[in-house]
Amino acid sequence: MTRHPRFQKIIGQLGVAALLIIPVSALAQEPDIAGPEDWHAYSYSAEQITGNIILAPGAIEMGDAGVLTIAGVEGYTPNLFTFSGASSLDLPEGKHFCEDGVDSGYMIIDRSQEDFLVIDVFGGDEPPVAGRSVDQQPGFCGSFTYNKS
Repeated sequence: MTRHPRFQKIIGQLGVAALLIIPVSALAQEPDIAGPEDWHAYSYSAEQITGNIILAPGAIEMGDAGVLTIAGVEGYTPNLFTFSGASSLDLPEGKHFCEDGVDSGYMIIDRSQEDFLVIDVFGGDEPPVAGRSVDQQPGFCGSFTYNKS
């Protein structure tokens, strides 16, 4: 997925900021999603790959494409989740949620801005490392941005 270098830098900084602004007392908590939330595709990657989504406890529903199973990673940060089921999604025109053949991995779900949602996706068995730019992380697949409007 190619993006403008300036956009990549901004998204990378936002992801790192999301990891770094977490209070130390929150680090031992398991990530939580209160209830179903409708989000509209805002970034080009979200429009082209996932479309509008419903973020709910334990799942992200991607319209007609299917459901991605998610779970909070306890003891890391309150916005780190695992995902599985990516290879079973019926995405448009042969697109992939992460990379071809990647069924599971990690995602940072950043809801720090009231009307925006950013999901950074990482394939593989290694979670992202705090303090490193999102697009410099092993297994980084891409970012999806959504809004409430």
